[in-house]
Amino acid sequence: MRHSHPPHPPSPERSAEVRRRFAEEARSERPDLSALCLLVGAEADGALDEASLDAAQMELDRLAGELPFRPGSPRAWAVALRDLLGGRYGFHGVAADYQRLESSLLHEVLRRRRGLPIMLSVVWLEVARRAGAPVYGVALPGHFVVGFGSELG
Repeated sequence: MRHSHPPHPPSPERSAEVRRRFAEEARSERPDLSALCLLVGAEADGALDEASLDAAQMELDRLAGELPFRPGSPRAWAVALRDLLGGRYGFHGVAADYQRLESSLLHEVLRRRRGLPIMLSVVWLEVARRAGAPVYGVALPGHFVVGFGSELG
């Protein structure tokens, strides 16, 4: 999606536009998690232009299209996601990378196939959601995980 030089901030004009769009999306009735994460990425990385934002969304769509059609139970969805994202595509975390900015930026996690566990959870959530899985995020003390099935509570 992009070359591998260290991220640099966007121009002040681009930053203002990205922040405006982020605020608008965050206030919407059903905020789009991937859009919010990508806009955070655009604030951190001036090389993330509109075409790159679209490419990242298309990559999430593409990955979702590789999941089996309605694999069945919540467990079957979880296994399908694990096999696709962790197995075939090798998404993973590398503790030595966790201090790198790229590990916190969705577009870089999609490109590098590695990142912070919470960003990997965003990839899992967004790919599963696009494929129609019954998926939701679960906040735990010090952790965030992905749940499948009916949301508890």
